[in-house]
Amino acid sequence: MASTLFKQVLHTDSRPHPWPLYAELRKEPVSLQDDGTYVVSGYDEVSALLRDPRNSADGGKATPHSRIGANAPATGTAPIFLARDNPAHDQLRGMAQRHFGPPARPGFVESLRPMVEELIRDRIDHLTGCTEFDLVSKFSYPIPVRVACHLLGVPPEDADTLGPLGEESVAGPEFLVDPRDAEAAAAKNHAQQELATYFVAHIERLREKPGQDILSRMIHDDGPGSPMSLPELLGTATMLFVGGHETTVNLITNSMLLLLRHPEQLARLQADPSLADGAIEETLRLEPSVHMRPRVAVDDITLGDHTIPKGSSVILALAAANRDPRRFPDPDTFDITRPDPSHLSFGAGIHFCFGAGLGRLEGQIAVRELTQRLVNPRLSQDPPPYRPMPDLRGPSALRIAVDDVRPA
Repeated sequence: MASTLFKQVLHTDSRPHPWPLYAELRKEPVSLQDDGTYVVSGYDEVSALLRDPRNSADGGKATPHSRIGANAPATGTAPIFLARDNPAHDQLRGMAQRHFGPPARPGFVESLRPMVEELIRDRIDHLTGCTEFDLVSKFSYPIPVRVACHLLGVPPEDADTLGPLGEESVAGPEFLVDPRDAEAAAAKNHAQQELATYFVAHIERLREKPGQDILSRMIHDDGPGSPMSLPELLGTATMLFVGGHETTVNLITNSMLLLLRHPEQLARLQADPSLADGAIEETLRLEPSVHMRPRVAVDDITLGDHTIPKGSSVILALAAANRDPRRFPDPDTFDITRPDPSHLSFGAGIHFCFGAGLGRLEGQIAVRELTQRLVNPRLSQDPPPYRPMPDLRGPSALRIAVDDVRPA
């Protein structure tokens, strides 16, 4: 039964409303699939495994016949800390972190606020005169892509070329009903190669003429462990570009979708813009950008009555865990004043999301400005069409009608 349920979750027909399927999955918080994969869907269980070093992020450690082992990274590919265990993880992440956040640059993300506010206000200004528009193409997509380009010193005019490659590069076959889909794997590999080609050339440009961006700082860093090798720089740059916008596009779009579906919550935010922080946290809990993450058991792991054998593929169903009634009262209710929205959408442990602070900042400013400036916003289509991936779930378009757009 659990195997059938999870296959239904992965099917594109379930993208608009997977929540009843997740509720059924949670009845067995650790469930064995017919391909040998273990799906973990309970809050306590997912939280424990996110912090357990026996639960590896390195897909190369899976057995070849397992779901994730079938898609393990090829030897010689650019290393990213997202797919590394300690000590390699902390070493590589640390070299990037000291240019992005605490302890070395504790105020860096906050220093980006004026730039993000200007971008967002400019995009809303461009909606003036529109009575209906697609929020994704007109707003949710351009903002995070341009912020990611700014961080990495990428010329803004390259954003429209790189963005679609970023989306294709994370369409993981491991989250398809058939994880050995050769066509999907080939498309993903092609996009990754195209991104790599671009960023190799970009890194060489920044070697010759560095800017104030974090990639220039990493290239010319002389701190502990530095300099990064070219493969390390390449892996980190592409990961930060893709991770820096893909999830935030979904966060902004899902936030507005939830607010427009819940007019009473929208009215509260319009009356009190300081509730934007709570709206973003509740969106992250209720409609997370990332629904599931792959892991590999590198030792036997016992959770309650279940033992996950060494070498098994493990899928952590973050979205299911975020609605676990054992952890959250009224878990399916959207409440932007929820007192304890301790979701798992940014992960936990050593792999807690590198860009969580920036994603929150972009989301908070976006929903605050949109809800203050759009006059009588309402959905033109519900449910909206969804992107095909079950892991990075979000609308591919969100049609919104308005009476007017207020000036900034």
